[in-house]
Amino acid sequence: MTVKPSDVPSELWAAITDFWPEEQWLNAANISRLESDFDAFADADTTSGVHPCGAYIGSRNGVPISAEHSVGYFQINVCNYPDWDWKRLWNAYENAGTAHALWDSAGQSWSPWFFSASRLGLI
Repeated sequence: MTVKPSDVPSELWAAITDFWPEEQWLNAANISRLESDFDAFADADTTSGVHPCGAYIGSRNGVPISAEHSVGYFQINVCNYPDWDWKRLWNAYENAGTAHALWDSAGQSWSPWFFSASRLGLI
């Protein structure tokens, strides 16, 4: 059985092990580490009056970057969920569950977290 890394918050680990198959547990934890440094309240908002959700704001290594508002452990982009109360994504279970749905809808791929997944060699 996969052992919980000591730096992973217990509430996050419980959610990860509830949603993903065991062979993905460490990948999920590592994505979360890179995305938020295990900060349940991480809030990265690059939107503005000039750059609403989805507006082009630049590129990184030739990859276009758009304005986003990403929240929680897995940095879920709330721009994709305009009808949700985005603060619910500060909850580990809600955040990991939404992340799992994204992972699953991407063909069980970590591609929705392109830069983190690339750094980890997952895509």
